[in-house]
Amino acid sequence: MSDPLPISVCMMCLNEERQMPKVLARVADFAEWIVLDTGCTDRTAEIALQCGAIVRSAPWQGFSLTRRGHFAMATQPWILWIDADEEITEEMVMELRGLFESEPEHASYRINRIMFFEGEWIRCGDWYPDRVLRLFRADAWELPVRQVHESVEIRGSIGGLRSELPHYSYRDWADRERRLLQYAELWARQEAAKGRRCSPMEGELRATWRFIRGYLFKTGFMGGRLGLRIALSCAREVLAKYRALKTLS
Repeated sequence: MSDPLPISVCMMCLNEERQMPKVLARVADFAEWIVLDTGCTDRTAEIALQCGAIVRSAPWQGFSLTRRGHFAMATQPWILWIDADEEITEEMVMELRGLFESEPEHASYRINRIMFFEGEWIRCGDWYPDRVLRLFRADAWELPVRQVHESVEIRGSIGGLRSELPHYSYRDWADRERRLLQYAELWARQEAAKGRRCSPMEGELRATWRFIRGYLFKTGFMGGRLGLRIALSCAREVLAKYRALKTLS
């Protein structure tokens, strides 16, 4: 068996027992896999331990602060940020092994997520490509405080991996709608705290552009009926954000 990769995989969890066996299938390929329990009431922590992961717990302090503390637990020279609704594939492990045969050229790497929804892999529209910065040196990151959509900032160059990261974000349309509204509210609070205001019709205009961009310019129409529904849902997400901001202005 090959030596474990010099990477700390960091994954925050809240009641994800359903996902654990699949997402932790490649624990042995990495030197460290830290599951952060942020208040689970199911068997998430128990299953993670059985799969060979390290389990830590921490109170929820919001996305940015909680994730900062999580990354600080890493003991390996590299960190791979994985969410509980994502899956590391054999192709990615093989690419990482090739990358670490020598010193990696860059300080961080983007990975392209691919969404699985309604029984299909989504390869057009606003959901694809979805390049996220997830692999980075443990001594080269910062994470600004944000209410939602937190992301790392890197000191150094950024490369990209060829392999994709399967993403099983939404169980169904009801789940999509629930989280859409949740994130819209968080975004509105974040922007209102910075003094941002919503002008008349701004939400409607931005939502219209989001639909046009996703459905036409990003070829969402190639996804058929599902592509249309996704484009409409993305436009609704924008409208919900600005309506929420308007109530706080």
